[in-house]
Amino acid sequence: MEKVNTDKESFSNFWKEEISDSFFFQIHRIKRAIFRRTNALMTEEGITLQLEQLPLLMILNHKSLSQRELSDKTMRDKSSILRSINSLEKKNLVEVVKDKTDKRKNIVSLTNEGSTLAKNIRSLMKRAEEEVMSVFSPKERIEALNAVRFYADKLETL
Repeated sequence: MEKVNTDKESFSNFWKEEISDSFFFQIHRIKRAIFRRTNALMTEEGITLQLEQLPLLMILNHKSLSQRELSDKTMRDKSSILRSINSLEKKNLVEVVKDKTDKRKNIVSLTNEGSTLAKNIRSLMKRAEEEVMSVFSPKERIEALNAVRFYADKLETL
């Protein structure tokens, strides 16, 4: 019995000293809360996509890009992007064609169905964010957004 208490105490100390004070972990908790609500709303709407596919739809909703450009924008490796693109192509959400000027490049575009889905998902994401952020006052929301934007902008200069 004493061993169990020691283990719990050890974990509690680890949690307090190592994890709960981690900036990365706290950002992850915020992201997880928003994604959890977004996933629930998507499930309610019958949308069955993997989380790593969402950024591709959102990016492609603005502009067709090459696979390499998608890889660069999402900071994912080419094989991971290719798997996501293949999956989205099978669902008739994206179309892949050879670049007319450079045959080595594949250009990825949303289909009409993919564009409609991207707009629906964007709406669900806004709704999820509103629901998650509803625990904050309007002033706290503005302060949080400004702080996170400030940190993100600063970190992008690294």
